[in-house]
Amino acid sequence: MATDSPQNPLDRWPFAPLTLDANRDGQFTFEDILERLWTLFFLPGDLFLYVLTRYAAPVARWLELGPADYRGFVSGVLSTCVWFVAFTIASITYHYLRDLDRRLTSAVRRLVATFRLRTRIRYALLRQRWRAWFATHQPVRQATEVREVELSAPELRVLQLHAGLAAGYTLSVSEVAHALRARVYATQELLSGLKELGLLNRAMGGTDDETCYTLSAAGRALLAARATRRRAPTPVRG
Repeated sequence: MATDSPQNPLDRWPFAPLTLDANRDGQFTFEDILERLWTLFFLPGDLFLYVLTRYAAPVARWLELGPADYRGFVSGVLSTCVWFVAFTIASITYHYLRDLDRRLTSAVRRLVATFRLRTRIRYALLRQRWRAWFATHQPVRQATEVREVELSAPELRVLQLHAGLAAGYTLSVSEVAHALRARVYATQELLSGLKELGLLNRAMGGTDDETCYTLSAAGRALLAARATRRRAPTPVRG
């Protein structure tokens, strides 16, 4: 069917110049496509037979193999084995690369998540240090600036809870509610009222960006004034 040289498989397609007309009948048909695929399938076996007859002629004569066996039974068996090994290696390589890609993607995601988490932690620490520095360097208001505010027992307790915090730390709504053994909604209303009075400052830094509060300078001055009045001796009338 084909007119390719039977002596050297390298003279055939795909190594020879590509022509669509494989059987050289002047027309390109479906038979030409089958001829090219057939040639490609037998190529490994034909190459082996070519190398054997050219560089190991005594072995080829002893095995009774030669150019006449191109595209024959021996060439077909050898080509089948070669293509089976090639497709097996390709499949293993594909699955390995796919698994490697998944691992690399997972590692990159973990790296990005870790980086974002550490960045958030560093940002929160910097905010706490800045608040601590600002609290230590903020001028204390004069005693004459302290407004007399009537506070209920829960409100006073809330201010005392915040006053007991170290510099730079905050209390969330849920933490205050737990300390007061009150409902979160009622505690939120209580904290919002103290903020409106200027006794608390709102800050972000709790779990899941929960609203937190810190004691303001006015709140600290108010507690200090109340403590001073309690320590002041009662004048004795004569």
